[in-house]
Amino acid sequence: MTHETPSATAPSPQLPTPRSESAAEHCGTPHPQAGSEAWCLNGRLRAENGTEHVWVLCVFRHENPHDPDTPGYGLLFTHTGPEGASHGSWITPALLRALRTSFCGDEAMDPRVRTALGDVLAEGVPLPDRPLEGEVTAGTESLDLVLGDRAVLRRENDGSFTLTVRNEVELELRLIPERPTVPQYDARGHFPGRLPDGSDAFTSVFIPRLHAQGRLRLRDGTHQRVEGTSWFEHDWGGHLYFTNRARGTTDHTWQWTGMRLDNGWDITAIRAEHTDPVTEERLPVLTRATAVRPDGTVSYHDDLTWQVTRDWTSLATLETYPTTVRVSVPSLGLDVDVTGRIAGSENRTIMAGRSLWEADSSVYGTMTGTPVPTGTPVPTATGVPTDTPVPTGTPVPTGTPVSGTAFLETVPSSTVGDVERYMRRISRISLTEATAVYPAGAETDATALHLLTGADSSPAFDGDTLDRLHQSLIAPLRHILDNPGRSWRPYISASVFCLLGVDPEPYRPLTAISELLHTASVVIDDIEDASLLRRGRPAVHALFGTPTTINAGTLTYLTFDPLLDRIPQHDAATMLRVHRLCLRALRTGHAGQALDLTGPRTAFERAVATGDHHDLLDQVRTALRLKTGVPVRCMAEAAAVLAGATEEQIGAVGRYFEAVGTSYQISDDVANLDGVTSAADRAQGRTSKTPAEDLINSRITYPVAHATGLLDPADRHRLRDSLYQGTPEAAAHAADLLTRSGALHASLHDSRTLVDQAWQPLQELLPPSQHKATIRALGWYAAQRQSDPATAPTPPRNQHR
Repeated sequence: MTHETPSATAPSPQLPTPRSESAAEHCGTPHPQAGSEAWCLNGRLRAENGTEHVWVLCVFRHENPHDPDTPGYGLLFTHTGPEGASHGSWITPALLRALRTSFCGDEAMDPRVRTALGDVLAEGVPLPDRPLEGEVTAGTESLDLVLGDRAVLRRENDGSFTLTVRNEVELELRLIPERPTVPQYDARGHFPGRLPDGSDAFTSVFIPRLHAQGRLRLRDGTHQRVEGTSWFEHDWGGHLYFTNRARGTTDHTWQWTGMRLDNGWDITAIRAEHTDPVTEERLPVLTRATAVRPDGTVSYHDDLTWQVTRDWTSLATLETYPTTVRVSVPSLGLDVDVTGRIAGSENRTIMAGRSLWEADSSVYGTMTGTPVPTGTPVPTATGVPTDTPVPTGTPVPTGTPVSGTAFLETVPSSTVGDVERYMRRISRISLTEATAVYPAGAETDATALHLLTGADSSPAFDGDTLDRLHQSLIAPLRHILDNPGRSWRPYISASVFCLLGVDPEPYRPLTAISELLHTASVVIDDIEDASLLRRGRPAVHALFGTPTTINAGTLTYLTFDPLLDRIPQHDAATMLRVHRLCLRALRTGHAGQALDLTGPRTAFERAVATGDHHDLLDQVRTALRLKTGVPVRCMAEAAAVLAGATEEQIGAVGRYFEAVGTSYQISDDVANLDGVTSAADRAQGRTSKTPAEDLINSRITYPVAHATGLLDPADRHRLRDSLYQGTPEAAAHAADLLTRSGALHASLHDSRTLVDQAWQPLQELLPPSQHKATIRALGWYAAQRQSDPATAPTPPRNQHR
C-alpha cells in the first residue's frame, strides 16, 4: 500500500541555500507541552586533510515529575574518525530524578534489578553517563538549546542550524537544509504508543539532507575545516519514562534505517515492536517505509520487509543488534542491503535503559523503475555510469544497481524483566568462543583439534584420526555445551571489566574459559553422583559411556591456556598470575568435590545426637565454598587483574563473587528438592534434574545441616534414617521434614546474608554504574534464585549501604 504527499521541489544540491518554510514546518521547533522530546542529528564530514569523520548528536528532554517547570535534559554525542570512536553522554539532575522515579516504580522490571538500580541512581549519575554541568536553557518558540558548556543547537533566522558540541573532539557546524521537513511514518508523522489510550504516542519529522560546513578540533588540539552532509530528526510526544508501570506493560523497541541513495532518493524504514520484558516475546506494531523522491514528493509504503541477515551481541550489555539488514519495498522496486559498522556503534546510556545502536552504514542493491534527477548519469548493468545524463522522470531499467549511505539504528528492550533470562544471553557468546577448541557440526575442524589436544600441527592428523578425536573428545562436550545452563559464570568475567570501566570486548575468550571449566566439572560430577539427567536431557556418560566421558571431561579442564592465548597479552607477570588463578580454580573445585563425596558423616551424627548443628554447617559451607565459591572468585579476580584493578579492588571483587558462588550452591541445595533449577522450569512443571537427587544419594546438604538444629530429637533421627536409606520414598520423607522444620528458609537467609556482607566493602570501592546494579542483583538472584522474579519479594532497600 502506498500513500503519496506532494512537496515543493527541493533546491539543487549545488546551491545549498535555506528553504523558506512556515513555522509549522520547522524541524526542531520545540513542543514544551509534550511529555518528552528528542532532537537527533547525524552526518558525515570530510576534513581538509582528506580524513573521513562520522558524528551523531541526540538531545533528550523529559518532563520532570518532581518539578514540571524544570524538565530534565540528556545529551549524547559520538564521533568516529581515523583515531577511533569516542562517546559522551550527559544527564541533568532533573532527568536523573525522573529516571530514578521511573525505575523504582517499574513493576515490569525484575524486583532485584529494580531495587539495585534504584540504589545506584541514588548515588549519582551512573557511568558511562556523566553529570551535565552548567546552565541549561531552551527557547519555547524557536529551537535554541544551550546545554551547559557541552552543546548548543540553534535555528537561525535564515532557516539554517548552528551546532556546537564539545567532548574529546569539538565540532562547530552550520547546517543548511537542502530539502523540506518531511513527516515520518505517515502524513501526520504519527508513531503509535504502547498504552491503550495512546498517551505515549509521538510525532516524528525529519530533514533528509542538510549541507554541513564548519570546523573540527581533534584530540591533539589541531583544527580542520570540514564539509559534508547531515540528517536531522525531531520527535515529540508522551512520556518515555512512566512514574509507575504495571507488570505486563511492554517496551517500545525498533530497528530503523535512514538511507540517502546516490540516485537522489531518501528513504527511511522501520520495524517497530512491543517487547515483553519478562518473556521477550515481540508484537509487531509498525513496519513502514517513508520515501522522499528527488523532486520532493513523499510517499509511505506498507509493503516493507525487513530481514536481519547478520547481527552482533555486545558483551557489555548482552544486547543483540542487526549489523546487516535486507530492506525490500516492492512498491518502490527497492531491494538493498544496509550494512553497519560494529566498532563504536553501541551507545551505553541509562537514558535508553541500557543502550542503543547507531551505526554508520553502507547501502548496496537494486532499485527498479525509479525516476532519477536531471543530470544523473545512467547506471549500466555493470554499475559503471555512462556520461549521458537523462531527463527527470526517466525510468531506470529493471535491476539497476543502487548504492548510498545510511545510519542503522536499534533501540532494544530496555527492561530486565528476569535477571536469569537476561544473563543466559551470554551463552551465545561463550559458545561461539568455545568453538575455537570445540567446533560444532559433523565436519571436524583440524585446527581446533590441534589446539585442543596440544599436538603439533605437522604432520597433520589424517581424516580417520580427526573423526575419532571428534567423536571421543568434542562430541561429548558439545552434547552439554549445546544445551547451555544459566550461564551466570561467564557473565561474571565480562561484568568485572565493565565494573572497573574497561571495555570487555577484547576478552571474549574468558567467557568460554568460565563455561568450559564449569562444564568439565558437571560432566565428571554426574559420573561421581550417578546422575542420569542434566539440564533436562541425558547426562553425558549415559550416552557416551563412562570411560570416554571421564577422558573428555578431564581434558576440558586443561583447555584454558589456548583460549588465554586469544586475549590481549599483558606483561609476563600479569599473564602468569591469570594462569595460576585458572589452576587454582581447578584445584579448589576438586577439593570441594572431595569433601562433597566423602560427606561430613561424623559431624552429622554429632548434630543428630546433640542438636548442635554449628560445626556441621561450617563443614558443609566449606565444601560449597571450595567447590563453587573459590573457582568463581578465581575467574572474577582474573578479569580484575587483566583490567588493571588495584589489589584492594581485586580482593573485594574476589570476596564478593566467592560469596555469590557459595550462596548459589546453598540455594541450589534448596532447589534440588524438586529438581527445579529455574522459575521457568517450575512454571512449566518441568524438571531439569532428578527430584531430591541429593537426598536419594544420602548427601548431607545445607538444608539437612540446618534441620539438625531445628528438629526435635525424634525427628532428627527420622531425618538421619530416611537419608541413609537412599530411596525415592525415604528421600520424599526427608524432604518433608526439611520443609516443616524451616530449614529451607534458614538456608536461604544464610545465603542472602553471605552475599550482603560481602557486598558492602565492594560497593564502597565502585562508582555508580549500570553494571554495579546488575552485579548486585546477581547476588540476590544467587541467594534466592528459586523465586519467580515476577512475584519474588523486593529485596530490602538500602541494606548494608
